[in-house]
Amino acid sequence: MTDLLKEYLLIKKNLPLIGVGVLQLRRVPSRFDIGNRQFLPPQITYELVPEAAMPTIEFSNWLSARMGLDVAEALLRYNRFCEELLQLIDNEKKPLWKGWGQWGRDQQGVIQFRADTSGVQLSPVSATKIIRDNAEHMVRVGEDNRTSAEMNQLLQQKKVFYPIEKIATWSWLALAALWLGWHVYSRSLTTDSFASPAKIKTTVTATNNYQEF
Repeated sequence: MTDLLKEYLLIKKNLPLIGVGVLQLRRVPSRFDIGNRQFLPPQITYELVPEAAMPTIEFSNWLSARMGLDVAEALLRYNRFCEELLQLIDNEKKPLWKGWGQWGRDQQGVIQFRADTSGVQLSPVSATKIIRDNAEHMVRVGEDNRTSAEMNQLLQQKKVFYPIEKIATWSWLALAALWLGWHVYSRSLTTDSFASPAKIKTTVTATNNYQEF
């Protein structure tokens, strides 16, 4: 009977137990833990609502179909199961539903259901931000918002090639430096080293540069 009731609880999220209450199943979704930068796994919790619980028509028909009995016989066995559970709780036996949890009463005498947490537990997932190539998303930079593409260009700028004008200028300067170095190396460093090697020729003209009176 316990396995059938657990199956119904997983499907409908509510399980009525006569004389005990309504056992509810709640799924806590995954959530982000900002402080530890991780995603916490989803969890399943049980909560017992202390209210008068009676089997519904839907529950009765489902239980009858699963047990292969008529509705009256299925409900009879279900009522007997709930009576035995309540009797064990009243006698402080603390019945254990393996894989579910344990029944008991608190200090005020209220029936409690303590979920079993010894089963397989999912581990948190580290939340490391990954910037993929060619994928844009907003990035907070100080007081500004920038896209990942803009930040990628700012942080990983490629070297810009020199324009043709600068290449030509530096080439002429390099050639001039080479020529100067060769000139100094091949001749002694005097004032005549930088003079023109051509000789100056003088010419005498027959004409007078004055007029006779």
